[in-house]
Amino acid sequence: MASAASNAAALSRLVDRTRVPDPALQRHAVAAFFRHLLSLPAPLPEAAHDAASALLASPHPAVAAHAAASVARLAASRPDLLPPGHALPLLLAPLAASPSPRLASCLVKAVSALAACALRSGSRFPPHDHPFVQALASGADGVRGELARQAARMVAEGLDGLVGFLRPFVMFSVVRKGDSVFARDLIAALAASAAAAGEAGVAIPVLKLLEESMLHFGRGDDQELGLWLSSAQCLVDAYVVLLRKLAHAQMPTYDAQASSVTLIEAFISQCSFHQKFLGITYTVLGLSKHLFSIQKALGLYYIPEISVVLSSLSYILSGLEFEHEQLAGLKLLGFLIEWRYENVLEQKEKTHHLCEELLCLMTVMNLAISPSKSVKAVAYHVLSRFSLLVLDFPASHSSEQQDISTDYHISKPALILPKLLHHLWSQPSSTAFIFMKHPATKVSPDSDQKHLEARYWTHQLNDYLRVLRREKLTLDDLSSKKTSSVAISSLISSVASVLVMHPKLGTSTVESLAVLGASDPRLGMPLFVVILFYSKILCSKSNFSTEILLSLLESLPSLATHGFVLPLALQWISPMLKRDTNPVIYAMAVRLLCKIWIVTDWAFPNLQVILDPENFSNFISDREISLSIASSIRDVCKHNPDRGVDLILSVSFCIESRDSVVHALGLESLSYLCEADVVDFYTAWKVISKELLDYAIEPAVAHNLCVLLRCGAMDAEAYSGISNNLIRILWSIGTSKKNDSEPLWVKARGTAFHSLSHYKVSVIQNAIPDFWKQNYEFFTSEYNQEVLNTMENFQDEIIKFEHINRRRVSTDKRVAVHKFEKLLDVFPQVVFKVGKSNHHQLPGAALLILNFTPKDISYEGKSKGLPRVHAAFEQAFTEIAESMYISRSIEVALLALHSWKSFVSNWMQGVVTLLDNKESSKVNKALKAANDIFKILCDRVPVSTPRVAVNIALAIGALCLIVPPTSHLVISSASDFLLKWLFQYEHEHQQWSAALCLGVIFNCFHPTDKKNRFQVINGLLEVISKTESYLAKGACGLALGYACQGLFTRKHDATDSEVEATTELNERASVEDILHALVSSLIQLCPSSCYSLKKLNIYGIKSMEGMEENNDSFDDDPWAIAGLVLGLGNAVVALYRLGAFDAVTEVKDILISWIPTVESSSVLFDEANLVSLCMGSCLVLPSVVAFCQKVELLNEDLDALFNRYTSLASELLKLNKSGIIFHNLLMAICIGAGSLLSFILDDGVHAMEFSAVEKLLDTLRHIYTHPFPPLVHLGGMFGVVNACGAGAGDLTRMCSKLMTPQIKHEETSLVRGPLLASSVGETLTTSMVQEIYLLAKDAEDKHIQEYAAWAISFLRSRWLSKDLIPYNDNGPNTSSGDPGHASSFSEQSLVWNLSHWLSDLKPEKLFDMVPVSAVGTVFKSLSKAPRLPTTDWGVIVRRCMKVEVQIPYKTISQQDIKLLREACLHFTLAHATHISPLLQFLDDLTDILRFQRLDMNVQSILLQHLSHLMKLFSDSRLDKLYGDLTEYLYSCTSSYLNYSCEQKSMIRTSFWEGICKCLMEGTSEKSGDLSFIKKCIECLLPLMILHNDGQPKFMDEWSAAITCLTNAQRSWLGDMLQVRNTALVTEEEHADVAKKIIIRARLCATGCSSVHELGNMKMVILCPKADGVWWSVLVEIAAAINSAENSIRRQWLLDALEIGCVTAHPSTVLRFVGLLCHSCCIYMPLLIVNSRNVLSDLPVTLPSFLSSNIWDDFRDSVADKLWLLTTHIYTWAEQLLHGNELTGHDHIHGSENEMASFLANILRSTCVAVEDYLTVDKRLKLANLEAL
Repeated sequence: MASAASNAAALSRLVDRTRVPDPALQRHAVAAFFRHLLSLPAPLPEAAHDAASALLASPHPAVAAHAAASVARLAASRPDLLPPGHALPLLLAPLAASPSPRLASCLVKAVSALAACALRSGSRFPPHDHPFVQALASGADGVRGELARQAARMVAEGLDGLVGFLRPFVMFSVVRKGDSVFARDLIAALAASAAAAGEAGVAIPVLKLLEESMLHFGRGDDQELGLWLSSAQCLVDAYVVLLRKLAHAQMPTYDAQASSVTLIEAFISQCSFHQKFLGITYTVLGLSKHLFSIQKALGLYYIPEISVVLSSLSYILSGLEFEHEQLAGLKLLGFLIEWRYENVLEQKEKTHHLCEELLCLMTVMNLAISPSKSVKAVAYHVLSRFSLLVLDFPASHSSEQQDISTDYHISKPALILPKLLHHLWSQPSSTAFIFMKHPATKVSPDSDQKHLEARYWTHQLNDYLRVLRREKLTLDDLSSKKTSSVAISSLISSVASVLVMHPKLGTSTVESLAVLGASDPRLGMPLFVVILFYSKILCSKSNFSTEILLSLLESLPSLATHGFVLPLALQWISPMLKRDTNPVIYAMAVRLLCKIWIVTDWAFPNLQVILDPENFSNFISDREISLSIASSIRDVCKHNPDRGVDLILSVSFCIESRDSVVHALGLESLSYLCEADVVDFYTAWKVISKELLDYAIEPAVAHNLCVLLRCGAMDAEAYSGISNNLIRILWSIGTSKKNDSEPLWVKARGTAFHSLSHYKVSVIQNAIPDFWKQNYEFFTSEYNQEVLNTMENFQDEIIKFEHINRRRVSTDKRVAVHKFEKLLDVFPQVVFKVGKSNHHQLPGAALLILNFTPKDISYEGKSKGLPRVHAAFEQAFTEIAESMYISRSIEVALLALHSWKSFVSNWMQGVVTLLDNKESSKVNKALKAANDIFKILCDRVPVSTPRVAVNIALAIGALCLIVPPTSHLVISSASDFLLKWLFQYEHEHQQWSAALCLGVIFNCFHPTDKKNRFQVINGLLEVISKTESYLAKGACGLALGYACQGLFTRKHDATDSEVEATTELNERASVEDILHALVSSLIQLCPSSCYSLKKLNIYGIKSMEGMEENNDSFDDDPWAIAGLVLGLGNAVVALYRLGAFDAVTEVKDILISWIPTVESSSVLFDEANLVSLCMGSCLVLPSVVAFCQKVELLNEDLDALFNRYTSLASELLKLNKSGIIFHNLLMAICIGAGSLLSFILDDGVHAMEFSAVEKLLDTLRHIYTHPFPPLVHLGGMFGVVNACGAGAGDLTRMCSKLMTPQIKHEETSLVRGPLLASSVGETLTTSMVQEIYLLAKDAEDKHIQEYAAWAISFLRSRWLSKDLIPYNDNGPNTSSGDPGHASSFSEQSLVWNLSHWLSDLKPEKLFDMVPVSAVGTVFKSLSKAPRLPTTDWGVIVRRCMKVEVQIPYKTISQQDIKLLREACLHFTLAHATHISPLLQFLDDLTDILRFQRLDMNVQSILLQHLSHLMKLFSDSRLDKLYGDLTEYLYSCTSSYLNYSCEQKSMIRTSFWEGICKCLMEGTSEKSGDLSFIKKCIECLLPLMILHNDGQPKFMDEWSAAITCLTNAQRSWLGDMLQVRNTALVTEEEHADVAKKIIIRARLCATGCSSVHELGNMKMVILCPKADGVWWSVLVEIAAAINSAENSIRRQWLLDALEIGCVTAHPSTVLRFVGLLCHSCCIYMPLLIVNSRNVLSDLPVTLPSFLSSNIWDDFRDSVADKLWLLTTHIYTWAEQLLHGNELTGHDHIHGSENEMASFLANILRSTCVAVEDYLTVDKRLKLANLEAL
């Protein structure tokens, strides 16, 4: 403490000595003070600092100056005593006291010396503590000049780190306001010092620093701009000096030259910001030329970097207004081109490269038409050089020229054009121009797909320009004056004028120029000159592109819309119209003149002279000119008929010409005049009809004549005589086929029918003799598809005419027209005569015919009559049951069960009628009636004989078949009752009859009644394995087969998918158990079947190993094995539903193999077991074949299969085998043959030879007319009625389909359609029915009489059935058998004849003589018919859908087949509402198992017409349809997976279109419809696919989906498109989230969804990394926001800048900001959109966006937020660059590190561009940010 005090006292004394007035003593005192400091230990005490400060603040300047020098020396020599960091504040403090200029200068020198010393030692000064900045900020006099000198001295010394030291000082000088002169002086001093250094390494960094400072300088008033210009001159002079020194010293000059080029480019670019200062552009251009002139004079080469100057020059040149500026710019441009060209010649380089100077072509053209002669002269000189450059254009992009659009660089406005040009030249079909698409798609939604495709930039630009024109806007209307003085249309035209020579973009570019010129008058004249310029160049090239040249010439007329261009265009054309001109040129000039007239009527006088008949006659011998003039006349008449009237003589001259083409053009011209009603057609026709050429020879004349005759339709009735002749001409041309191979004739024929469709049908039928027949015959014999397509409209008109003028008739009750119908009508009265109770004698017939309800009961709703009804039926039941002998035959039992259905149905009807009306519904009445009947039947059991017991079981089974589906209790009770009988092993008759009925009842269970269903299956499986009764075993086998048909029939229930899956697994297991039981039982009972069955490959079947084989022949009961075979055959339905299609075919083949051919019949009759196999196969095979045919799994020769039945029956009759087993076999063959024949004929696809049918019927007649056992007689008679369609014993209704077509077919040797209605087989079958009828009436043998009556009763019951094809619980549908539609068709009706023609097509010759295309067109015409005659349309459509099956021997075009199937399907959809077979056909097609096997085009049509299906199907059927479609799209076994990706997308697209139709057509408010549509959308959404880059993979599908969702309910979209936080989703879910956001964005862009919904997801959208998929998300969001309100766009930008400060992926935010600014700024058409470019263009796009008027009150806010983001990113990037710890930035993801410096530099440049909106302190901080 004592030492410190003494030092302080000593220092105080020394300081006091300095106060003496003697200067010499003062110096000694100061020196003594600092010597004393040197004696002190380091560091100096605080007292020393205070003492030094006192000296520096001395009132004596000499003391302060000497002290300042001493402090600087002390800090420099002894930094341990006084560190420079402590010394500088001591030296700077006195400046705040405003010392004298001399003292201030001394202090600055001391500061400078100390700073230089610190720099040498490696010290650095931060901007906030910079000594020069502090000194300048003090404002002391003398400081500024000394600072400039000291800074220049430091530059001269070349200190290390000098630029870093000077940067804060220089930037502070230029940024701060109020001292611009010092900034100018500082720049001048530093520039001079740098140039004087003479070393590039020292001078260039300093000059670059000054160049950068110029960006922040000159933003104030005019004075500051003048000082900026002065500074620019200083910098240019500095480079001149530097380059001279380097050149004279023979030192490398490239770096200095490149740096000078950068300076010039920066100055030229800044001219656009300083346009308000007059003369600045001229001065800068002069400085530029001066600098480049010096470089050239010094012998320096033209370096590539100068191209950047050319880019900037091309940018500003079009904005120059004053002559001196234009001259300066042109001279600079010319100089640079000359310099470059000279270098090329000297260095012998190839000139084939893309030259940026060509971007000035458009501007130079504009200047070439300047009124200034001097400007024009220089412009012409430059154009002469451009001609050479254009001739040297590269054919494609050079590999040496890199596409700069993909580099990481910072963009400027001047770089936009060259970057775009390079990109387009290398990638003409790039997809990087996305924002021009959206306005076009928003205006024209129908063209959405066209605009979303990857197309050329020029195409997109043309679409965009058309949209602007439609909205009466121009490109420059969208720009802001604050942004640029250069019109955006001029920039686009500059690029387009270069692309004219592009090999791919040339023609579309010319179109762009034409659109630009037409929309902007300022561009009209320059573009006119450009077109002439290129035309001249192309004509001078040896290998010029004629396509581009023609495009150029075609674009000329669009420019003539401007009045000042029209005279020049006419002047340019006029020399070509001299008589001695080349004919081709003359013809071209005429066409050009005509095109000019089209856009401006001012050219008509000139055109009229050329088109005058007198002038025309001079060139009649020159075909090219004649055609050109005639075409122009045609165009005038077409575009302006009023002007065309002025040329009527010319039109007449054309028609009088003998040249067919000129004549045709004259006819076409006249047609336009007549169509516009400026010339009366019939008056004109009287004149020209004599001048017509032979239209039968010349197709062009024929075509245009047809067009002309169309005009005669209006007054055809008034001029009936002439119009009849016109119609005959049209008809003769349309029906002419002599030159059908020529396309022109085909076109003429089509036009003829198109013209005919304009005439009234009533007029046509009067004009053409026998019109209806001729039209029908020609239509059905036409082969050419194009003619058929045009004829279709003509036929539609005829059909409409027929419908309007149809005959009005009453729909009386159908009168029997067939003899057999009369027999069937009177049959009950003949057999069951009134007063005789003989029903027990004919039990089968009685069940089917008689109704035992007492006739005397009055139906008053009272229940007292119920006991009488029950008693009557109970008594009848008892009598019939006792007399009906089943004879242990399963087939007879099935016939009986079938018959009991009618009896029980009558019983129920009688009871329901008498029930009290208080019952709530008809269903409840039916339930009560069924319950009463069931109890009565059960009560009969205890007193029943075995025969009656069997019939009780069968009656109970029949009861379950007819009760309403809601009668679950009755069905369940019946099941329980029969299950008890099933397990009574001691009563065989109860066991086998119960088993049979349980199989039938199984299909009556409700699908959800799982317990009873599986209880029945398990019971049958148990009995089949345990029972010792072979008949019961066979009945169980058949029952299990029936049960298989009831499996897998559930309705789709998406709400309980787990239960559904479990049920499906259980049912699969049940099928496996059933098949195993059937196969194992067959092998045990019939060892002969082992070989066939063990090869059976059935889905899920267990191994057959271990199955016991019974080697003993089994002949006890043939129905045991036959029943098992019946069960196996019926099981194919379940196999099909499981998708085991091969197994279905295998079962069918096994069954066929068990029916031996005649050659092997001897083996059959040696083994009884094989007889039983044959029995079962004969009975079940028709059903199996019918099912396979229905599901298109049938490939057998049906004729051979049918003949096998006939041959086998004939052989058995010859052998006359005895024994019950052979009687049963013959019965089975007869019944099976009849069923097979009925199926084949009723299906209608296959036709049978009448001889084969006759042979079978003769065999059957022989059987029932000769003495055979009763079973054989039964088989023969039932074979006949089944052949006629009775379907006896067919409980599944698989192969019986009785129909009554009203259309008569032609006589033929083939039988088609139902046998009784066939024109060939009607006589034979009617006679046989009559024979059986007589046997039923008078046969002596009671068995024959009983069976005959039974058979006829089956036929009568089936024929008179009203409910042939029950369907759709929502309402009835008219059957094809309903005659109501046929009664009002005349025989000449087109609809009638076409329907007759379709139904009469012979299957064996189908499409052989008749073209497939004609059949398809007929279907298309009938699709539009309001009504159709009655015929079996289902058969016709099915037949035509199977073209290949019909004629496998003939090759048919797959395209024709496809079109035919589509036509069939459209026809079916059109008429399914009132034709039940068509509805059934649709039902079959839409079943999943059938649907997935259809052709893809058929699937697509069904999906596209989903709205039709919704109207046709019930809610439950729609649920099943949804389940089937879901399974089709998602199942791993679906055929959908076999398609290619493109095909799958086509299927989904069709599905979307179908759903969209449902929504647009107005879905009913039924919950089922809405639910169905919603579920379908939910099903399809996950299947929409994105590319890896996030772009929609299939644009058609996406377009259809967006259109569909646009029409969906808003509430649905909110649920379906709900997006989770991206931080919580997995990598797999990332693409799904992106997809949902993209869909939302597109919906917003269409206006369907609110952009506010997207605003709620900002964090979700902007936080993930923007690579791949997420880049597309950002693009879509930006596009959606672009169409939103201004306030929304503002808020998105502000929020995005805020999010950038906190997100882990700032590059994502910046990319989004770039996209948003890209889409909204005026440069949008010129910008390349990719993930890199949106970042590099941000310094251009963001200022441009902010210049729009929506930011008037918000620019400062954006600038502030941008500055915060910039400092955040810059600090993070700086920390990464220097390897420092990421303080405060650890939340940024590591993947962003590689772009850190780039992002920082981008933001820094962007801030510079908008720094006018920042405060001064922020601008200063910004200026001090160095590029990283």
